[in-house]
Amino acid sequence: MNLDKLFAGWTFRTNRPSYGAGDELTAFVTGYDNGAAQVRIGDTIITLADADRGLDDRLVRLRVVEFDADDATGSGELLDVVEDA
Repeated sequence: MNLDKLFAGWTFRTNRPSYGAGDELTAFVTGYDNGAAQVRIGDTIITLADADRGLDDRLVRLRVVEFDADDATGSGELLDVVEDA
């Protein structure tokens, strides 16, 4: 059996996904740090400084403003709340 053929095209997802400025995402707000909402995707953290309080565990749409792939951190702007409480 040829394992190369069996596993051809398989990839593993990373726990530190990387994004670029302008990427639009849908994710859950997982908490706040120093008053700024945070979205976590795996070990990647995107801070939404313009988001209001009270969005914990809500699904939001956001646009990435800047991202540091080495630290897996970035900032974004809130576009919309997809899921209300």
